[in-house]
Amino acid sequence: MQTVFFINPTAGSKNAAEELVPKIRAAAKNTGVPVEIHQTAYAGQAREMAQKYAAGGQKVHLFACGGDGTLNEVLQGTAGYANAAVGCVPCGSGNDYVRNFGTAADFLDIEAQLAAQEVQSDLIRSTQGYGIDIFAAGIDAQVANGIPKWRRVPFCGGSTAYTLSILEAVCSSFQHRLRIRADRIDIEGTFMMLAVCNGQQYGGGYCAAPNARMDDGLLDVVLLKPVPRIRLPGLLGAYKKGAHLLPDDTITQPFAPYMTFFRTKSIDIRVLDSRPLITTLDGECSPQRHIHAEAVPRAATLLLPPGVCTANRVLQNIGE
Repeated sequence: MQTVFFINPTAGSKNAAEELVPKIRAAAKNTGVPVEIHQTAYAGQAREMAQKYAAGGQKVHLFACGGDGTLNEVLQGTAGYANAAVGCVPCGSGNDYVRNFGTAADFLDIEAQLAAQEVQSDLIRSTQGYGIDIFAAGIDAQVANGIPKWRRVPFCGGSTAYTLSILEAVCSSFQHRLRIRADRIDIEGTFMMLAVCNGQQYGGGYCAAPNARMDDGLLDVVLLKPVPRIRLPGLLGAYKKGAHLLPDDTITQPFAPYMTFFRTKSIDIRVLDSRPLITTLDGECSPQRHIHAEAVPRAATLLLPPGVCTANRVLQNIGE
């Protein structure tokens, strides 16, 4: 079996390779696991290299060392290859994928990563490619699009950059008229935000889908109609905590006038006004006029450190 680490040196606020390369080599020596280490030099290279390893046919463990974008590249490159399993060593600013399972610290023990357990997860297949976490549109994506600017400001990493980008977005025009079709759902209306969720977390720690499971074959869909600006800060604070949904999926009272929630195997969204909708898939942004997303059951093999496996909240069928 091959074990390969792809390091994105531009993820986060410093060159992750400077610290990670010695840690990976030391862990490999201590465990006796041979490893290969590659540093990416341009956007898309992790996807290219991951696909080459997966296409080789040999069983391979591929670790994305970077942010959610780096992980997304490796997942895109390995989609459809049963011999490839994907892990994450979080070095980015948001690290939303690992928040589904615990904290970034849970994934930074390289020796534990080399002993990782393989688990099956669904993927989102969309007009923007494959994703593992959340496909969002509207104000969410406008916010994601603005985050890199705010992260360049000192002391504005993670959720701080996300919150500042939200405040900037709400001062702009962020409403779209949409036609939304899903399993037993047909809605037409004006919305400021939507999130199509396989995982629970995005945006530097915002819990869009607190009850989502990543191996149930379904997408959790959250739609939000325009909210008066004076009410928006309070609702966003509750939304970040996942307080918009109870454990039985009931929408809580403050959100009831504005929010729609349902689960579906697939969803189709068409923009009815003149402006394209900014979408984001695991943090990667793109303008779209037609969006399609569907759950692909157990399409990815993930690598989780042993301690994370015993405490996970989003995988029901672990160990099968």
